[in-house]
Amino acid sequence: MTKKRIVLFLIACLFTTFNGFAQSKKDIKKNKVKSVKVTMITVKEGTEVAVPESFERYDENGKLIEIIDYDKEGKVKLHESYVLNKNGDVVEQIEYSATGKVQKKSIAKYNALGDKTEESRYDGNGVLINKEIYTYNAQGERTTEVTLDPKNNVIKKDFLLYDKKGMKIERRTTDPNGKVLEVRKYTYEY
Repeated sequence: MTKKRIVLFLIACLFTTFNGFAQSKKDIKKNKVKSVKVTMITVKEGTEVAVPESFERYDENGKLIEIIDYDKEGKVKLHESYVLNKNGDVVEQIEYSATGKVQKKSIAKYNALGDKTEESRYDGNGVLINKEIYTYNAQGERTTEVTLDPKNNVIKKDFLLYDKKGMKIERRTTDPNGKVLEVRKYTYEY
């Protein structure tokens, strides 16, 4: 077998193996999974080397409450934890450094319909960085996102438009004075 064929075979094996390990949210809840740890084992010069790849922790309802991703050397690349309300919405998200120190924190508020109405972002020392306020139309579609600085001054505004099917077709971003900064258009093929 040529080297090229061996490499292609190994890639195909890895692809099917990783797809087999992926679990649905339904399976995690049904089987009462508390956590999932993925370890990459490679063979270097005849010796197996195990390196952590990821770790996920779940609550009793199968909702993700912590995730850690590692780089190829096994060092923490991403570490986040989540606090959920009784509806399963993320009300607090904390991002940690590789040493476990809080780097960023977001706190969200929701209305009675379960729509996120506000998100405040803080640095690692608990100092407010910015806040976003969200409004919705009668169909429950988010129509505006207003970003405020720590003194409640408007930094920018985003206006969202939807088609008859409820699909977002435009996001228009303006400065505090209403000057258009950018427009993103979304086109769908049905």
